[in-house]
Amino acid sequence: MNGAPRPRRFEAAEACIDWLIARVGRRIRVGAPLGLGKPATLMNALYARAKADPTIELTIITALSLNVPAARSDLEARLMNPIIERVFEDYPGLDYLRDVRQGQLPANVTVSEFFFQPGAMLSNDYAQQHYRSVNYTHAARDLLDAGVNVLMQMVAPGTHDDELSLSCNTDVTLDLIPVVRAMRERGQAPLIVGQLNRRLPTMTRSALVPAAEADALFAGEAADFKPFGAPAEAVSRVDYAIAARVTGLIADGGTLQIGIGSLSDAIAWCCGLRQKRNAVFGALLDALKPGDTERALIARYDGRSTFAEGLYGCTEMLVDAYIHLYRDGVITRRVYDDASVQRLINEAAIQAEVTPETLQALIRIGAVRTPLQAVDVEYLKRIGVFRSAVTYRDGGIDPGDGGAVLGDDPTRSATARAMAKRCLGQTLAGPTLVHGGFFLGPNAFYQRLRDLDPAERELFHMTSVGQINHLYGDEAAKRAQRRRARFVNTAIKVSLDGAVAADGLENGRVLSGVGGQYNFVAQAHELADARAIICVRATRQGSDGPESNIVAAYGYNTIPRHLRDIVVTEYGVADLRGATDAEIAAALIEIADARFQDELRATAVAAGKLPTDYRIPAAARDNTPDRIKRVFAGPPAAAFPRYPYGSDLTAVEDTLAGALKNLAGESRLAAVGALARHGRAPDTELMPYLERMGLAEPKGWREQLYARLVSAALRRHGIDKP
Repeated sequence: MNGAPRPRRFEAAEACIDWLIARVGRRIRVGAPLGLGKPATLMNALYARAKADPTIELTIITALSLNVPAARSDLEARLMNPIIERVFEDYPGLDYLRDVRQGQLPANVTVSEFFFQPGAMLSNDYAQQHYRSVNYTHAARDLLDAGVNVLMQMVAPGTHDDELSLSCNTDVTLDLIPVVRAMRERGQAPLIVGQLNRRLPTMTRSALVPAAEADALFAGEAADFKPFGAPAEAVSRVDYAIAARVTGLIADGGTLQIGIGSLSDAIAWCCGLRQKRNAVFGALLDALKPGDTERALIARYDGRSTFAEGLYGCTEMLVDAYIHLYRDGVITRRVYDDASVQRLINEAAIQAEVTPETLQALIRIGAVRTPLQAVDVEYLKRIGVFRSAVTYRDGGIDPGDGGAVLGDDPTRSATARAMAKRCLGQTLAGPTLVHGGFFLGPNAFYQRLRDLDPAERELFHMTSVGQINHLYGDEAAKRAQRRRARFVNTAIKVSLDGAVAADGLENGRVLSGVGGQYNFVAQAHELADARAIICVRATRQGSDGPESNIVAAYGYNTIPRHLRDIVVTEYGVADLRGATDAEIAAALIEIADARFQDELRATAVAAGKLPTDYRIPAAARDNTPDRIKRVFAGPPAAAFPRYPYGSDLTAVEDTLAGALKNLAGESRLAAVGALARHGRAPDTELMPYLERMGLAEPKGWREQLYARLVSAALRRHGIDKP
């Protein structure tokens, strides 16, 4: 069995699980990818087997388990169920996640995650107790240290029959594969089991691995399903205000890292405005009234100009926004994995097109020797300077065209001219526009990936998180690529000492996970002219009304105060790098919501962190929601759409979702009051909404009540017509 060709192929999930148990026994410790790449059909079959057989001890170690949302009431179901059927189709969900959420996990099964769907597990004691705080770059190590004996992943077809594409999850798997190879030689390796889903986009380059890396492969019609599509979030005016300020800090010719969500979509949209509708972007910046610090940063980074050189993307998470940035002509800066090539590109000593000067420049910096040796020829072929047919032979260079062998010293004029005609390639090999570690997004994003032509797909290079999230390994090349980097992340709280909380609450409950945020912030302090930008909305809506997200102190942090850099709210930009504690406290108060500034000031003064004569500037006193409303009252609505890149919801569904969300957040007494004030018989203007809810002609008292509740919610939402 152990000497059989890999992978062993199965057309039925149950048969694959039978084989797996026969190979590893009844103590099964599974490692599965973060997010999209979980082989749901296989994992459900394995989990069902463990539920039915308590002698099986199953442990699942993973991150970001994704499940289809479920309606919490009959009224909600009327809106959600048709959307769920349309958006998720035959996505099977994850049965273990359902049982974790319902408190029904059997005693012989353990589930442990190092990243949660944000907020999904805040009230789940089991998930909180089994959470693992893991830096993303350490995930591969920690999986193996935890004794994982099975690695399971969903994969896509490769470009050849003997290949598989790791597709959406190259992140940790590429870090694991060389370790597993070494373990196989010692007879200690975990099994690698794949599920081949032909509906998953095929990604190339580093994502392509030999099929023989897998020990078993579940493939065929039963293995195919629609990948989980994360619907796009609506972009608010606050998001656009923050995004515009961030966009003004992005330097042309630089590097951009962003994540998923409405803020990232807003940043991409504002970058597109800066590139294609520059006057609109400039007017928005002016309307936001940047303060002295922000104006200085915009001037320093030339943040109003279009992107002439363009940006390169370096992100653990490839999201839809990067495709749109590429389409808008913003993501255009190509980078190369060879440090010498990238250095010369940065210096404008060479271009992507190979010329005789390309070879001479490489010689000048010592990247190749003269006379050329066999190793130099292979290197020049690998980077695209020499054509693939060129070889080193008998102390000379054979162009592979059937002609005479050339001399081996390109510093000689005659040899250089001959090489230019017979040896040089056309363009440098392996350009990359975006390095990504995993991808997740709406269904339309996956289709956009499928629609890339082969040459375009090569520019979106899925690789390991170890290559992206830190500088170790190939450091010279990474530093050369990541010029003027902007690592943009979000937070839930920023304290007046500059510390940032992004993934947890001060009571210890985990909101999501650290992921790669710490890595990117640390990189910003290690790279020349790089900045870590933390975006935080100035307030949140708490149970007792608005709460400030700029706080005097917070009992938890993701980014410690000594790594503080730039913080952006809708009201301004605080540049905290190298600042004193008093400067930091003042800068953060001045970008906080005005309703909370006096309390923040008083706390800082009492703590001795601000002088008693510090006064909040008059301009900061206008940090109010009304100010943001005024800013966006001027531009045409089309300039800042609610869903800049489209939505899975119709306009009617989107309006209903907002209205019912407000209704669900109210107390029963408040709902009764709203019904009394706004719950008169439906007007004809509301009929399209009621028709969508199946309430246009209500039958019985329950449907009549529902119709009045929905009508009241819509009226309170300001809806008179669709």
